[in-house]
Amino acid sequence: MTAPAGITLGVVLDSLGTGLVRPLALPRGRAVAVGAPTIHDPDAPTTGLTDAIVLVPARLTADVLERAAEQHATAVVMRAGTTDTAALTRAAERTGVALLECSAEISWGQLYTLIDALRAITGPVFEPNGHRSADLFALANDIALRAGGAVAIEDLSMRVLAYSTVPGQLVDDPRRDGILGRRVPDHPTHTEEYAAVLRSDAAVWSHEPKEYRPRLAIAIRNGGEALGTIWVLQGDEPLAEEAAGVLAEGARLAAPHLARVSLAADAERRQRVERLGWLVRGIGATRELADSFGMRFDAPASVLVIGRSGDPAGHARGMSLDSAAEHVGDLLRMGLSAYRLGAAAGALDGQAVAVVDTASDTPVIQLIIATVLARAGDTLGGSWRAGVSRTLTGLADVPTGMSQARQALRVACGPFGKAEIGRHDELAASMFLHDVHDALRYRPALDAEPLSTVLDHDARHGTDYERTLRCWIAEHYDVPRAADALTLHPNTLRHRLRRLAELIDIDDPDLRLALALQLRLRLPDTRTKETE
Repeated sequence: MTAPAGITLGVVLDSLGTGLVRPLALPRGRAVAVGAPTIHDPDAPTTGLTDAIVLVPARLTADVLERAAEQHATAVVMRAGTTDTAALTRAAERTGVALLECSAEISWGQLYTLIDALRAITGPVFEPNGHRSADLFALANDIALRAGGAVAIEDLSMRVLAYSTVPGQLVDDPRRDGILGRRVPDHPTHTEEYAAVLRSDAAVWSHEPKEYRPRLAIAIRNGGEALGTIWVLQGDEPLAEEAAGVLAEGARLAAPHLARVSLAADAERRQRVERLGWLVRGIGATRELADSFGMRFDAPASVLVIGRSGDPAGHARGMSLDSAAEHVGDLLRMGLSAYRLGAAAGALDGQAVAVVDTASDTPVIQLIIATVLARAGDTLGGSWRAGVSRTLTGLADVPTGMSQARQALRVACGPFGKAEIGRHDELAASMFLHDVHDALRYRPALDAEPLSTVLDHDARHGTDYERTLRCWIAEHYDVPRAADALTLHPNTLRHRLRRLAELIDIDDPDLRLALALQLRLRLPDTRTKETE
C-alpha cells in the first residue's frame, strides 16, 4: 500500500514519542516513507512489505532483518529488552532497514493500531487560504507547549486521533489508557462531561470524575457541525493564562483534519460495506469482488460474524447497535490486516462480518477473534460472541458460509452455546437442541408428561426428583457418580430411583430420551450446573 504524502519514519517517531518507540538504527534517516504496519509471522511467506513497518513479537534475528530488506520494508520493531541490540543494530545498518524498539507497556495490537491510525490522519490538509496546516500530532504538541499541559485530540466517538509527546508533561493513567487503547476509558460521568463541551462555543473546564486531573476542553467544529474535541490536562502547575485562546485556535486548525478523516472514513466504509454485502449475498461478479479485496477467488475461505449477546437492541455504552458493530468491524479488519490475511470486513445489519481467504480452523483466526471479542467487551461493554462458518471451497460459497456463521452465532449467544466462539463444524448437537427448543418452546409437549408428573410430585410432596433426574441423566445414568454430584450415598440414590420408578417408567429407553430432552430444553439456563 502506498503511504500517504508526508508520512515518514520521522513523523511516526515524533508522533508516538520515545516513551513508546525509540530508534536504535536509522540507516536511511528519518525522511524515509512509511507504509502499512504488519505483524511478522515466521510461518507465513514474507511478501508485500514495501515501505512496511514490521512488528516482530518473537525473538528478532538478523535473518528477519535480511528478509525485510529484500522486501523493501522501511523498519522493523522489536520489544525492549528481549535480545542483544548491538548485533541487531549492526545488521540494521548493513541492510538499510531501520530498527526500532517499543516499550513493554504497549501491546503489539495497540502499536499496530496507533501506526495505522497515524497514516490516516497525518496527510497534508490545506486551509481555505491555501496554506498547509500542521498534522494533528504536530498540532497537539504545539497546543501542549503553548497551553502548558498534555493534549489529546478526539473524534465524536471518543477515539484518540492524536496526542502530544512533549517531554516532562504529566499524563495521568486514564489519559495514558486512552492513548494506548485509542479510545477514552469508559466512565459514568463522560456523557454529561462531553455534552457540556459540545454545547459550548468556548473552552470548558472539567473537574469530573474526581480521580482525573482537571482538564480544559473545546469542541472542534466545521461550519457549525461538531467533529470532535481537544483536551488539555493540567499537571502540577496551572495552565497558561492564554490556554483557552490557544485551544480555540487549535480547534480551528484541527477542523479540516477531522473533516477529512470523517469524510474519508465514511466513504471508505460505505464502499467496503457495499462490496461486502454483495459478496455475502452472492450479488455481482465474485471474481471482481475478490480482486477488490485482494483475496483469492478459488482458495479456501471462511466467514466470521460477531454480535452482541443478550439484548440485541441494547446500546453499547452510549453507541447504537450499528455504530458498535462498525467499531467491532474496524477492530476485526485491523486484526486480519495485521496478520496479512486477505479479507473483506465491515458491519452488516448490526453485526461485524468478515470473509477471510483461509480455513476456519486456522489458529490465527481463533486468536484474532478472541482478541476482538475481548477489546469489544472492554471498550463497548456487554458480552460479545462470534460465529464461524465451515471451511468453504472458494468465495463462490460465501452466501452459504454467511448462513452458517450466523447460525453458529445464534447458537453461541443462546442457551446451548458453550464458548464465546462458535464454529459451525463443532456445533451439530447444540444446533439440534436449538432447533428443537425453538420448535417446542410454545408447545405444551415441553411441560407435559413424563416431566409434568415429576414436577407435580415435587410440588405436592416437597421431593427433589427433578434435580435427582438431572444429575442422574447428566452422569449417564451412573449411580455412584450421580450420588457424588448430589452428595448422597449411592444406596440413598438407588432408593430414590426406586421411588421414582413408581411414578414413571424410568427403565423405558423412549421415556428416558423424552425426559432428558424435556429437562434440557425446559431450563436451558441450568446447563452450567448440569455439566459441573
